[in-house]
Amino acid sequence: MRLLLFVGCLLACAACRPTSETAAPVRQIKVSGFGTVTAYPDLAEITVEVSFTKPRLKEATAETQAVVEQVLAASQPFVRRKEDMRLSHVSTNKSYEYLRGKETFMGFEATQSMTVQLADLNQLEQYMEALLQTRISRIKSLTYSHSKADSLHREAQAIALRNALKSADKLCGVLKAERGPVLEVVEGGSGESSNDGWGRPRAVDMELYGKGMGGRSFKLMPELMHFGGGVQAAVALE
Repeated sequence: MRLLLFVGCLLACAACRPTSETAAPVRQIKVSGFGTVTAYPDLAEITVEVSFTKPRLKEATAETQAVVEQVLAASQPFVRRKEDMRLSHVSTNKSYEYLRGKETFMGFEATQSMTVQLADLNQLEQYMEALLQTRISRIKSLTYSHSKADSLHREAQAIALRNALKSADKLCGVLKAERGPVLEVVEGGSGESSNDGWGRPRAVDMELYGKGMGGRSFKLMPELMHFGGGVQAAVALE
């Protein structure tokens, strides 16, 4: 019994003894890189709004839907798929205005919006002219995008990684060390302030008063889009 206890104590002491085979921490540096890819948009998305106020709700709804049918007919020649046109539900509300310092009931308001994706930007000006020939109340937004935005963003990320490794090579030169394998890569921010990092410009909101234009104007000529990417990488030193 004493022999067994003695052996057990020896094993316990051996387990507590520090080992010389513990791996040393890997020497590494951490670097960041940013990349940008530019491209002109090839898609436009236009959202229009139709709204009418009438004494009776039924009349307001009927006139709103009649104009929406006109917009659908005007849009049909410019779209390639039915999915490129999206129609919202009709929303209704009571309309009030302040007249002589008093809130006055003006009638019932019916509103409906439609969004159209245009895949041929060469037709944009012609399409806008067709819209203005209808009785729409507002061009709610006109935004540009790119059909290959995902791949352009990934390309920007690849450029960012290459730039990060170039930074690592410069640091290795200063440290008089060789660059080892990449230990970790984390996707970071784009480092770009233009657009939203995915190239999308701001939307516009333009009200129409008797075919006059109110609010902020918009450009029919799309601007160059910027797709940004950023990474942080940990690189081993040899």
